[in-house]
Amino acid sequence: MKIDSREIFEQIGNLFYAVAIEQHIKPLELGEMKLLIRQRWMPRNFEEYQSIVTDETHLILMTMDMLRSDEVSAHHAFNQFARFYSIYPEVFTQELKQHILDTCLEFTRIFHADNPLDNIILIELKALFDNVKTNAQ
Repeated sequence: MKIDSREIFEQIGNLFYAVAIEQHIKPLELGEMKLLIRQRWMPRNFEEYQSIVTDETHLILMTMDMLRSDEVSAHHAFNQFARFYSIYPEVFTQELKQHILDTCLEFTRIFHADNPLDNIILIELKALFDNVKTNAQ
């Protein structure tokens, strides 16, 4: 089954939103978080001084903004991602999964989690990635 790449990045936005909410990221810190996402999710071939935002990055950020304005719970946003992942695990290569995990861990590092393992969403994400095997690996 063919999947629209737009939906992939919207679902990554769901996940990042869930981690951020559970991490209690304050409204004033959202700008810093968005900058981190822009930096981590721009294609690697762009020069550092360019400040463009790719469509993929824009979709992640737009999804997070919509979820925040609708006050969606972290649990609901994560479940949306988990459902998508369980239906389309082949979309998530090992490299993409590692990139997602690294970004989530960076959220917990920057936004002062005493222990990243305290973030239940992060624990559930690691279990999800470990339990559902992909054909793309």
